[in-house]
Amino acid sequence: MRSIAPNHIHGHSVRSTRPKRLAGFTLVELLVVIAIIGMLIAMLLPAVQSAREAARLTQCKNHLKQISLATIQFHDTNEAYPPARLRALSYEDGNLCETTQPSWLVRILPFLEQQSLDWQVYDAFEDHPDHVREFAPAVFVCPTRRTASESVIPSSVVEQELYYACGCSYTETVKLTGGAVGDYAANHGDYTGGSAGVQAYWRGGNGTGVIISSRPLCRAGNPAGWLDKVRIKDIVDGTTHTALVGELHVPADRLAQVPENGPMYNGKDLPAFARIGGPGVPLARGADDDTVPAIGFGSWHQEICPFAMADGSVQLIDNFVDVVVLQNMCTRGEAAPRRVGNSGGAVR
Repeated sequence: MRSIAPNHIHGHSVRSTRPKRLAGFTLVELLVVIAIIGMLIAMLLPAVQSAREAARLTQCKNHLKQISLATIQFHDTNEAYPPARLRALSYEDGNLCETTQPSWLVRILPFLEQQSLDWQVYDAFEDHPDHVREFAPAVFVCPTRRTASESVIPSSVVEQELYYACGCSYTETVKLTGGAVGDYAANHGDYTGGSAGVQAYWRGGNGTGVIISSRPLCRAGNPAGWLDKVRIKDIVDGTTHTALVGELHVPADRLAQVPENGPMYNGKDLPAFARIGGPGVPLARGADDDTVPAIGFGSWHQEICPFAMADGSVQLIDNFVDVVVLQNMCTRGEAAPRRVGNSGGAVR
């Protein structure tokens, strides 16, 4: 008797009812792949972020280099460093009142190829048009902290008291005046001050640094120069060991706030464009450090603060640098101890 194949009954082929396995991933396999991809991203992301920050730090160092070279060119042209601003030595000086003349940053703009800006260094800051006061060259901005487009305080939100550098016969008024803000500040010295006393370090001629507040030279009731001139020969410890410009400390919640981070061209508020360092004012240790007063230096870079030295070089100073080393670095007349490592803070 002839056997009948199981798939051929009554002359018809019968398809197998056994389910076929489709090609592809199971849910478990898919989850494993996703987990592996997530691990790879987690491993690569810090490296990418580190590379980006390294690029931003390099750009920041280049900005400081340009600013320092422009300041050195100013010195070579004028035989003195620019004054941080014009300011009387004391309130009692009847011929030398307060000032809103532009800060030192305005004076170096021509050496940064920004001479087209219509700044008049002996005219009041608030008398310049908005487009001049609010212009922020990228060289004045640290890319780790913000962009140039984020570094403007609109004139509509800042009340500016009007003062004058020479002569006191004026009517005090208030005007809404904003301007560009920046991330780099001149080395004004340490906290000790000069002849007028510890609490008056910010007054004309009282800074111990390189770019300091100066008493104005007045002619016919108008400023025509500055009296307290610092020259390269005054830097006793050598230009390699003396700071010229550094990154200024601004806590994250005080960006573009007056006076800590006010308009950098406005000579009224010193912390906006000049800082001090030493005992009482150590380097800040990051964007969230609110223990250091906002009259000192500090950056948002990882554990270091960049400085341009008076010879034009750029050094990365450890945030934990000894305050005496910092003080001597910020003082034109002191010899800086050569200390590195954990005890004194490394210079990178």
